[in-house]
Amino acid sequence: MEAIRLDNVSLIRRTQEEFSYDLKKTLLSFLEGKYRKPSRRCVLDNISLVVEAGEKVGIIGSNGSGKSTLLKVICKILEPTSGKVRVKGTIAPLIELGAGFDSDMSVMENIILYGVMLGFTEQEMRRRIPEILEFAELEDYTSVPVKALSSGMVARLGFAIATDIQPDILILDEVLSVGDESFKNKSKQRIEKFWQDHATILLVSHDLNFLQKSCERIIWLEKGRVKQIGDAEEIIQAYLESVNLAKPLTSEISPTPIQESTDFDNGEEVISQEPSEIFSSDGEIILPQPEVVGGAFVSRIRLTNSAKQLINIVPFRSPFYVGIDYTVTAPIEKLQIGFYITDHQDRIILEPASHNWLPLTGEICELGDHCIYAKVPAPLLVPGHYYVCGIGIYEQGFGHHYCLRKKVLRFDVELTENEPNEWFGQEIVHPIIEWNLG
Repeated sequence: MEAIRLDNVSLIRRTQEEFSYDLKKTLLSFLEGKYRKPSRRCVLDNISLVVEAGEKVGIIGSNGSGKSTLLKVICKILEPTSGKVRVKGTIAPLIELGAGFDSDMSVMENIILYGVMLGFTEQEMRRRIPEILEFAELEDYTSVPVKALSSGMVARLGFAIATDIQPDILILDEVLSVGDESFKNKSKQRIEKFWQDHATILLVSHDLNFLQKSCERIIWLEKGRVKQIGDAEEIIQAYLESVNLAKPLTSEISPTPIQESTDFDNGEEVISQEPSEIFSSDGEIILPQPEVVGGAFVSRIRLTNSAKQLINIVPFRSPFYVGIDYTVTAPIEKLQIGFYITDHQDRIILEPASHNWLPLTGEICELGDHCIYAKVPAPLLVPGHYYVCGIGIYEQGFGHHYCLRKKVLRFDVELTENEPNEWFGQEIVHPIIEWNLG
């Protein structure tokens, strides 16, 4: 029996250019002969597929390929421009952090609201509250408004609710990469229980190893189109080969292609920039040596605490370190090392550069293996998702790169249990601001 069916579904979205148009601007540009019709973007292009009841299906593809948009169309959060979507059964969507939550309401009130919206009674949801809070590890936050929670806490809450109510169809988008290792393992164990039941599951994840072991079929999206649908192992192998990342799936890191929205090289000479980037949320990543070495290359990037222990979650009030292992293979007169820290919207929050603190010559340029650390103070970054990007080894500014890696490492900044009432507005950073009367 079919649970989900899409027939020739397309979705065309308006661009920011069209949203910014107003009547006055349009009339003026028309009178001046400068008017041009604002562009639109086809996000999903003529997609047809069927998911049978009880089937477990993974969805893969590079960033921007339409994976999350497809899930939103299936959940009827977005209406397709053309085509038909048919869904049989109750859906529990966990598509993005905070989706469906009212940030001003308490955790308990949001649990009830979420369940009622999915068709459960208020009494039933009140009965489930203790179990949901226990699984989400939020027993002490019952009366705290959701807006005071970190992004990781919100994700845990959403996951706990969606997987506790036993829906007919469970929609999951990257939720297995949220939280510390303990919660990741707990999440995977709960998901595995669904595999034993008759629930239909659609899962978007960068953990290709998990998808291959757990899913019967894989849908591979590329630029809004279905490129392939079929056996999990075959499709994943074809996907990896297409991005030149084919390697045994028993590797510690599941490689994922990154479609960049930020141009880091600015058109300048790049000696050794890898065409396919590797991405990790495990606190570190081992990078392969490039085929052509121009004098230096990066071999490892890691995120640590003050004790140099690997982390992928940074407590809000704790500093952290970005460690970069690199090798100098040929004499270099001057050397600089830098990187970006960006948020989930690809905004550059920090741009640390070694030459602001260290000399360009001397030890940093010596032949051999090196490790350099950059300390990021706290409190600074607001709770949320962040990426270490644009790892560069270069000389004379950004005019001559020896090696440039783009988006490679993801981490989360979260509030600790002792900081439930910290308030954040629309700011990007949250440093200590002293207030004094008089």
